[in-house]
Amino acid sequence: MNLKNIFIALTVLVFGVIALFFMQKSGYADQAKANYEKNTNASYKGNSMVFDLVNTAIETNKGTWAIACEALQTVKNTQDMAKLEAKFFPATKGSMSITNKTRRFEANSSNVIVSNFAKVEENKTTGVKSLAGLLSVDVSVLLGNVVAAAESEEGSEEGEEE
Repeated sequence: MNLKNIFIALTVLVFGVIALFFMQKSGYADQAKANYEKNTNASYKGNSMVFDLVNTAIETNKGTWAIACEALQTVKNTQDMAKLEAKFFPATKGSMSITNKTRRFEANSSNVIVSNFAKVEENKTTGVKSLAGLLSVDVSVLLGNVVAAAESEEGSEEGEEE
C-alpha cells in the first residue's frame, strides 16, 4: 500500500506541475505582450513628435526661402514685403527700421530675412513712413551664418550712429 500511495501522490504532483507550467506560460505571454505594447506605443509617440517637428521645420524653411526668392522678383516697397510675408506666414509680422532702412522678418530664430531698402517715403495724407526701392535681401541666417548676419546688423547700426 505504501507504493500505491507514493504512485498516487507522484501522479497528482506531476499533473500539478504540468498545470502550473501552462498557467505560468500564459501569464508570461500576457506580461511580455503588455510590455511590448507599452514600449512600442511610447516609441511610436516619441518618433511621431520628432517627425512632426522635422516636418514643421521643413515647411517653415520652405516658406521663408519662398519669401526671399519672390521678394527679389516682385517687391518694391515694405507694403509689398508685408503682403508677401502674410501670404506665407499669416500669424507672423515683420518689423521695420526706418533709421537702418531695413525690414526684418523672423519666422523663428533660424529663419530670418532682412530686406534692405534704398529710401524712406512718407505718405502725405496719413504721415506714415515706409521704405521703398528694394536693394537686397539678406539670407545669411538661412544659410547658417548667424554670426555674419549679426555683424552686418551691428555694422549697419554703427554706420547710422556715426
